[in-house]
Amino acid sequence: MKKVSFVFLVVFLIGLFPVVAQAQFKPELGSIDGYMINEWYWVLDHHSGEEDGIEGERGFWFRRIYFTYNNKLTDKVKMRLRFEMNSEPYASATLDPFVKDAYLDFKLSDAANLRTGIFGPPIFGTIEDIWGYRSLEKTPLDLYKWTSSRDFGISVYGGKTLKWNVMFGQGSSNKGEADRGKKVYASLAYADKGFHAELNGHYEHRKEVYDEILIHPFLTYSGDWGRVGIEYGYIDLKAKPEEGDEETWKFNVLSAFAVFTMQKIDLIARYDRNWGDGYRKFWKGSGIDYVPFADYAEFSFVIGAISWNAVKNVWVIPNIKYATYSSPKDDSKIDEKPGSDMYFNVTLYFKF
Repeated sequence: MKKVSFVFLVVFLIGLFPVVAQAQFKPELGSIDGYMINEWYWVLDHHSGEEDGIEGERGFWFRRIYFTYNNKLTDKVKMRLRFEMNSEPYASATLDPFVKDAYLDFKLSDAANLRTGIFGPPIFGTIEDIWGYRSLEKTPLDLYKWTSSRDFGISVYGGKTLKWNVMFGQGSSNKGEADRGKKVYASLAYADKGFHAELNGHYEHRKEVYDEILIHPFLTYSGDWGRVGIEYGYIDLKAKPEEGDEETWKFNVLSAFAVFTMQKIDLIARYDRNWGDGYRKFWKGSGIDYVPFADYAEFSFVIGAISWNAVKNVWVIPNIKYATYSSPKDDSKIDEKPGSDMYFNVTLYFKF
């Protein structure tokens, strides 16, 4: 098997060599862009309480800063290098940059492209673009850390009305490989006249640790009035602990959003419902950045916001975020229902 993989890789590189050989760095074709998400936050209520938790905390942070360089090396080859930095939530720390994207993109034909390096898998990039308010909050699968927004690998993609994407990755996000496990992603989408329907997912195998299957369908519709969308995510995780029997955990999330546009004002609403024994027995919600949830609990999460396009490329977004938790079940790792969480933020989003 290893010999077959090696031969395939050699043949692939030989076939790609003529395209790569023509690539030249041309500064005049490059561009720099990015954005910043600055925010004033106030934790009005939190299940962790005020004495030992974050309730009552307020201040400023940068949710995200992007600095991106793009360049078209030839008519068939382009590149991207992107750096990101973030404030550490509820902590006194400096902002440290790291590589978010670093890839080459090759046009193989009118119907197909190839991408290699560090980039986004075909899981929630499209739904994030349609949602349109990453400045306000991540999309569900990204927010709840079901899968990383980046991976190191290679993908082939194409299509216009009917779009497809297949990716082979390390499953190590934008970090180096640390084991022999690998991850396969795939997506198939239909987009026409404002409608977008997509089914995507991944399979990951980590030897002697776990096997994971993710299924993620979603449907959206966009028009001059705004956009609406609904998505569902399902994970089947078979874990193999060092001691004890194999365990299987299941996770579900159902999310719906609506964005209504009125000149320079957008009205935004979103509702996420999370359930499954994986949440009750495995999930560490306290590790979620900026909106830490309760551990081992099923929950609902609501977002309400008004976005004002104050001037070109600058948006001011006051918003409320609210989380409630379900009562524990027999298999839960907690004995009591956690209290609710409420955040009030004023988000300043600007692009350059």
